[in-house]
Amino acid sequence: MISFFLPIKKNSKRVKNKNTKKINNFQFGLTEIKISQLKKFYNFVKKDNILQKEKFEYIVSSDNEQIKKYIKKFPWIKFDLRPKKLAQDDCLEDLIEYVPKVCVGDIILWTHVTSPLFNHLSYSRFIKNFLKNIKKNDSSFTASKIQSFIFNATKKRWLSHNRNINKWPRTQDLDKIYSINNAAFISKRNVYLNQKDRIGKSPLPFSKLVEENEIFDIDNENDFNYFKKNLLKKI
Repeated sequence: MISFFLPIKKNSKRVKNKNTKKINNFQFGLTEIKISQLKKFYNFVKKDNILQKEKFEYIVSSDNEQIKKYIKKFPWIKFDLRPKKLAQDDCLEDLIEYVPKVCVGDIILWTHVTSPLFNHLSYSRFIKNFLKNIKKNDSSFTASKIQSFIFNATKKRWLSHNRNINKWPRTQDLDKIYSINNAAFISKRNVYLNQKDRIGKSPLPFSKLVEENEIFDIDNENDFNYFKKNLLKKI
């Protein structure tokens, strides 16, 4: 079984009520958008030759009673009333250890409402890519490939290449570097249980996305307003 895990906090520091703030016709904002995408995936799976062989469960974990009431409209979604101590800004590691207690799948997919353009087709490609490589990779994460010269100013050294070998190599010969964009993480259950993490020791970066907008992450007020003004029409 593959468990979808969708954590939704009640409070957010950078944007007040970010996860449920109304956006045009979406009364529950980002939460409503993401649930509608999961509903499309739920129906899409039934017709897909590969995914219909898998079993799925969908878990929404939140400390928000308003979201609990909203989720009741979707009987195929399980709601987890998350403990308040696991809804703080500095509790990610504790939340990771909590996840396998509420998800029963042998594969866990962690996703966020703050990636509103990562839709049902995105999830399909992401899951299929992981299943295809599951024998050699214990986890995968959505990422942006960085094919450029990168310098770490703190440690005062280059990350993209070894200048002792070649000061200015061709761009295509630079080290393969990926930036996590937080749209989705997927891993075998034992990664959570044994490594206490959502990314294992042999992760597979996933950057095979149709558009860069798919990985747009809403983190602050500027992101929220930009999405509302320029990207909402892509939903």
